[in-house]
Amino acid sequence: MRPGNLAIPAVYVRGGTSRAVVFKRDDLPADRRTWPDIFRAVLGSPDPESKQLDGLGGGITSLSKIAVLAPSTREGIDVDYFFAQIDPKSGAVLLGANCGNISSAIGPYAVDEGWVLPGHGETVVRIFNENTCTRIIARFDHDAPTQSFIAISGVAGQGAPVSLTFEHPGGSMVGETFPTGHMTDDIRLPDGQTLAATLIDVSIPCVIANADAFGLRGDESYSAMAARADITQRLADVRCAAAIAMGCAKTWEEAQSTYKNVPDVVLVSRLDSTQTGIRARFYSCDQPHRAAPVTSAMALAAAACIPGTVAHAAMRTSMETRNTAARATGIVDIHHPSGVMRVEADVDPNDGQVLSTSILRTARRIMEGRVLVPAYLRGIAPSQGACAEHPQ
Repeated sequence: MRPGNLAIPAVYVRGGTSRAVVFKRDDLPADRRTWPDIFRAVLGSPDPESKQLDGLGGGITSLSKIAVLAPSTREGIDVDYFFAQIDPKSGAVLLGANCGNISSAIGPYAVDEGWVLPGHGETVVRIFNENTCTRIIARFDHDAPTQSFIAISGVAGQGAPVSLTFEHPGGSMVGETFPTGHMTDDIRLPDGQTLAATLIDVSIPCVIANADAFGLRGDESYSAMAARADITQRLADVRCAAAIAMGCAKTWEEAQSTYKNVPDVVLVSRLDSTQTGIRARFYSCDQPHRAAPVTSAMALAAAACIPGTVAHAAMRTSMETRNTAARATGIVDIHHPSGVMRVEADVDPNDGQVLSTSILRTARRIMEGRVLVPAYLRGIAPSQGACAEHPQ
């Protein structure tokens, strides 16, 4: 072991279809400017071949994530949660959005650490995501019997269900559910063509367009989408144009680099008459997603419940709904490359505001211990909980 390495306490978790390294805030240096270098070293980025062999990352965006947690002093909140997405190839540390999949691991982590006492049956953990200022309610049985376990698309095996509810998720980054004030906009692309799309910010900014606008059926596999570099580049242009239109970025250059993780791009298509819901293919950080990111799936479900959006027009109409005077709950089945994800969206029928979105996930604590980080990075000094490692 090289002299001067820092051994920082960490936990490795799976949340939904993502993985992350989790730190306690007090175990990281007080100077947050040092965090990006730590995160890159932990995950093994930048890596020109996007393999992340020199770290704990998995070589793709869904497996290259960090969560920083602390017991909260906010009223009505148990845990403060800060999320970082690290680009495997470039090492860019993207902080503008949350990860819904990793959110499912936060509640169980808080119980494991003794921050929240487990309930008898259902345990409730109230989470504040610092990136988006969103309140998330996690409900789960910490000692769930195996007969209650569920499977989720994209993950082998089964796990205890974790219910996540994102409260008032509209305007998570740009302040408004529909930043342009329209349910559908015409986006002008660099080649002069225009694209009809819905620009919506629910849990994360998203641009939703029809798959056939790109010559796609919409049922393509992940590998088929990954092989289409022409589509990937065109969708990167769509994302940049949408980022500017939504107010996520001011310039094309800023959209290409600083805010590369927003908005997500969602291509939708109509299912055949034997299926219900909506078919979708997701692009995150300018790469196709193997399944469905939770946050953009929530945005898609909300859009599907609101007339006038591209998603609503693509819905196979037998969407299950529950209506009251104050809210309309739409239960939307999203068909993605790895299976089907069910999302609930509560929408105020009077003004179309999204009151909440909910989903079931599973999570698992995979490993706990200390991760080694070279201390020469910006002169990092050990903080409470971290110790300098020296050869024996």
